[in-house]
Amino acid sequence: MSVAHVDTPPPLADATRHQPRARLELASGLAEPIHAYLFRGPVGSGKAAAARAFAAELLAAGAPDGDDARRRAMIDPSPHPDLVWLRPPGAQHLVEDVRESVIRAASLRPAEGDRRVFVIEEAEALRDESQNALLKTLEEPAPYAHLILLCSEPELLAGTILSRCRPVEFSPLGPDAVLEALDRGGPEAEAAARLCGGDARLAELLLTEA
Repeated sequence: MSVAHVDTPPPLADATRHQPRARLELASGLAEPIHAYLFRGPVGSGKAAAARAFAAELLAAGAPDGDDARRRAMIDPSPHPDLVWLRPPGAQHLVEDVRESVIRAASLRPAEGDRRVFVIEEAEALRDESQNALLKTLEEPAPYAHLILLCSEPELLAGTILSRCRPVEFSPLGPDAVLEALDRGGPEAEAAARLCGGDARLAELLLTEA
């Protein structure tokens, strides 16, 4: 089963501090959130951190006790019961995981509050069968369900999927932002920040292999 626990997310403003366009769009969208978002941008640009923070804010806004809902949505290993975080167990998402953890679960009422949030990491790893299965949920969403798809290769998604999601653009991180994400200095870190092409994950990998 590839449903994953979620690390403690930073606040939305902090998670998007290097992505001003995404920060503005997500902050303004909290007042009237739509049912589906596509966070698109290169690997290592902060899409997952932004999704974690945005999901926590959505759940907090729909809960009787927003602060408590936000806190529990942000805690690992016991994520909020209405937050589902799906990542592929390998090269592709399993269609049975998509059907059980997203499609079926999206038809169920929230356990708390009035919202459920589903985050699909590496949406480009959805096979055609999974995309077709997901399409009905996107076309006829339950009023309480919000989907966030994270994607670094949107050209691999069907046009019908793309057209039903609001795109939120993430740009490659600059060297200074990568250095901040690495939380370390020195010549090796500076070199990794320059060579990683805006991918903070790659910068970390370069440092571990140095």
